[in-house]
Amino acid sequence: MRRLRKKETKAIVAELKELGIDVSGNMDRMEVDGRTVILVNGEPVILEYEGKHYLTVYGVMKFRPERWKVVVDEGALPHVMNGADIMKPGIVYADRGIKTGDFVYVMVEDKSSPIAVGIALVDGEEMSRGRGKAVKNLHHLKDRVWNHFFGKKDSIRG
Repeated sequence: MRRLRKKETKAIVAELKELGIDVSGNMDRMEVDGRTVILVNGEPVILEYEGKHYLTVYGVMKFRPERWKVVVDEGALPHVMNGADIMKPGIVYADRGIKTGDFVYVMVEDKSSPIAVGIALVDGEEMSRGRGKAVKNLHHLKDRVWNHFFGKKDSIRG
């Protein structure tokens, strides 16, 4: 784990501020299963992917962004939780403001917590029409990144 310099921190804060997300605090970079996670005040809030910074699933839970939401039906849940990309037929709602390449977070119909974060492969208006992939799944609940921070700890038997 490495503490980020002020210059690095300022750049990440500015990048997320453009998304309407106000992050502040000490930032540490660490690698988890080949992925770069930025901890803010010790919490795994930011995921770095191809040089850009996005919220982790935990970050979405913490900051509750108003935009970039994609909602899938219950049938998509096991596939998303296995790391599959989000397919158009499973999408029941997508924020119309989403553009190709945007950060998005994925929720299941009638549930209040996000299950994944990813990158839009098509505009929001196209997500629920036709066939094919709509969102590249970057990180989801119970993947190795999630489990590193929130997985079950070994119990001590006595």
